[in-house]
Amino acid sequence: MINIQKKFDWLFIGTLAFFSLGIVHIIFSWLGLICMVTPFIMAARSGKRPWCTTPYCPRAHFFNRFLNRYSLKKKAPEGLFSEKTKQLVLRLFCINLFFAGMSTLMVYLGRLEPMIYLRFLMAFPMPFDLPQLLELNLPQFLVHASYRLYSIMLTSTIIGVGLGLIFKPRTWCGICPIQTLTTVKNRR
Repeated sequence: MINIQKKFDWLFIGTLAFFSLGIVHIIFSWLGLICMVTPFIMAARSGKRPWCTTPYCPRAHFFNRFLNRYSLKKKAPEGLFSEKTKQLVLRLFCINLFFAGMSTLMVYLGRLEPMIYLRFLMAFPMPFDLPQLLELNLPQFLVHASYRLYSIMLTSTIIGVGLGLIFKPRTWCGICPIQTLTTVKNRR
């Protein structure tokens, strides 16, 4: 397993690339769907959850690479990894996706102005603007959806970094909605 870990150590670049490309142009945030969909494809093919149990997740590598040195590595509270907490995080993730999808539909239909700024937990505007180095003339609903996807990924990364600094670097992985969903699928 250690040889496999080393073989994929460079995957942390995927997380850095995702957030960097969002600065080039927000449309690149659609690449985040790769990390949302690939685990389910892998689980459907293998009947297991290789995304989480083997070293394919770029965010897990990011947490290991950048938080290992600074983490306080305190013992996480027992309730943090409880089924209740996992379901709460999963529900929040699903609610975020639902609002992102519905607001994108409303922008597409012309019933809502596009929100071209980042939000934390889909509720709180971030206190900074995301610079855009490239100017593209794209449909407003695509730009709106891009900001919503980037916001979801940024929110979960911020929470993951916070948890990883206090507890072990990959603490987020224990409550990650992707891990929870692929585990539920494999329990059946």
